[in-house]
Amino acid sequence: MTVSVGGRIQVDATYYDDDNIQMGRGTEFRRARLFAAGDIADNWGYKAQYDFAGDGVDLKDLYVRYSGFDFGKITLGQFKQEAGLEELTSSKYITFIERAMLATFHPSRRIAAGVAGDVDAWHWAASIFGQEEGSSEGVNEGVGFAGRAAWGPKVGENQLHFGVSGNWQDSPDSDNEYRVRARPESHQTSVRLVDTGTITEVNDITTFGGEAAWVRGPFSVQGEYVQQTVDRDSGDDPDFSGYYVYGSWFVSGDTGRSYKGGKFGRTKATNAWELAVRYSYLDLKDSGIQGGEETNWTVGVNYYVNPYLRFMLNYIAADADDTPRLGGTEDDSPNAIVFRAAMDFK
Repeated sequence: MTVSVGGRIQVDATYYDDDNIQMGRGTEFRRARLFAAGDIADNWGYKAQYDFAGDGVDLKDLYVRYSGFDFGKITLGQFKQEAGLEELTSSKYITFIERAMLATFHPSRRIAAGVAGDVDAWHWAASIFGQEEGSSEGVNEGVGFAGRAAWGPKVGENQLHFGVSGNWQDSPDSDNEYRVRARPESHQTSVRLVDTGTITEVNDITTFGGEAAWVRGPFSVQGEYVQQTVDRDSGDDPDFSGYYVYGSWFVSGDTGRSYKGGKFGRTKATNAWELAVRYSYLDLKDSGIQGGEETNWTVGVNYYVNPYLRFMLNYIAADADDTPRLGGTEDDSPNAIVFRAAMDFK
């Protein structure tokens, strides 16, 4: 049996220029994680990862993985379900301080059984999952199924990526209730400018997404679209959606983002500056659900001391229409400046 230890520390400072709603401001440890990983036996590996940020200790990943088959690897435990390119890219490697708002649609980490593999430029994954550990005590949790396929060919100096994913979830709890909401792409605030509130009489939830990216040296473009349908016993079935697109550029001309297995990994940059701009949109209004709409512009500047230490600065201009926090009839347009110091170790 082998053991390797690693982790990450991300500390943020946020300032809000409020509009109608007081957003809050201050500092926080966004993530403070430790993990142990290694091999148990031939073809058997494991990982256990905990987050110590905030008021408690949260289990993130805890699984065993078998890699003895030619077609792919089997994973049992709690791990991220394959849905969304930015969601699957580790927070150690994402271009902006926070992921785009549409990440709220993804199941993220769940207790599951999954299989994934790679064939040439193709990556595929499928899983059956329940709820996240600790989220369903004392209730009858629903079951879900997820699948993803991605094609990432290298064409000359161009790294391309195209992917689709889908998942279906039974009613997420015994009360047949469901809720979708999102922060304005900054974590320090507890305010959600868009929020469906509690949706009742939910049978199941179906989500589909498409993703694409292009990387050529220091230049990168990435985008995703997600649509989610909530099937209800009574009334219409609301459809929610979101998308984003962004571009980034390493000013110093360093080789850009690394890619493997249908997702992006560590950027091998030292003493390098990166500029990035993102536009994102989230629509939570449909079929009588008045969750509001929001568009965000984010401008980012990243400085890489080396591949394991970077400093990030984001300016976020949010614009929410018919926000539920203001009775569903007024708009709110706060701005935020967020700074992060981030390091990780294997």
